[in-house]
Order: sequence, then structure tokens, then C-alpha cells
Amino acid sequence: LLARAGIGPLFWATNGRSALEAFREEQQPIDVVVCDLLMPEMDGIEFLKQVSDEGYSPSIVISSGADEDTQREMESVARTHGLRVLGFIPKPVSVDALLTVLARHGSQDTQPDPPAEPEAEPDPARRTP
Repeated sequence: LLARAGIGPLFWATNGRSALEAFREEQQPIDVVVCDLLMPEMDGIEFLKQVSDEGYSPSIVISSGADEDTQREMESVARTHGLRVLGFIPKPVSVDALLTVLARHGSQDTQPDPPAEPEAEPDPARRTP
């Protein structure tokens, strides 16, 4: 789909282990990874952990048929490991959905705002008149 949309260069891996090899062998950084949760030899969560542990920091697009809770867990793991999540693409993947999520790559506004600090309870001993 990406090649037909004129996006490249592209690197294709059929599983997490071969994708990690591509990271190690490429001379130029890999900017964006489209990752599924269920992959042969290594699931998507383990793959994202290893990508981060090895010092890589691509933007991540999660493409999965998994339920929303599982997708959120994968997103949380990615963000906990310092990876930028551009969004989700449900399966089957469409070119329009893929291009919409990839358009976020240039934007800095893809991370959620940090959780708001809870407002402190007023101290009863410090009442104002």
C-alpha cells in the first residue's frame, strides 16, 4: 500500500526478529514502523520494547485487528518506552487510513497531554475569611 502511494524507501519484515535486524543493518534511521500486535516469533509488544531497549526511536503506527483495550495496552507500552505513537489502523488496512495516520509524523501533537495533577484539597486550617 505504501509503495502504491509513492512512499519510500520501504523496508519489509515478516516478523519482529527480522525487523530488529533491519534496524541494526540500515545505515539511515528508520523513521516510522507499522506494527501489528500478533506477529510470528515475537509479538508486537515485545518488539516495541526491544526497539526502545536497543536505542531506536521510530514513530509507531499500530495496525491490528485486536480489541481496543489490547490496542491501548500496546500504545501504553510503546509510550512507556519512549516511542511516539502516531495512531491505530484497523485491519484490513486502507490506503486512506494509512496516509491519514502517517500525516501525523511531521506533527509534534500526537502525544496525549500528561495527566492533570489532582487539585489539592483545601487545608481547613488555612481558611480565608
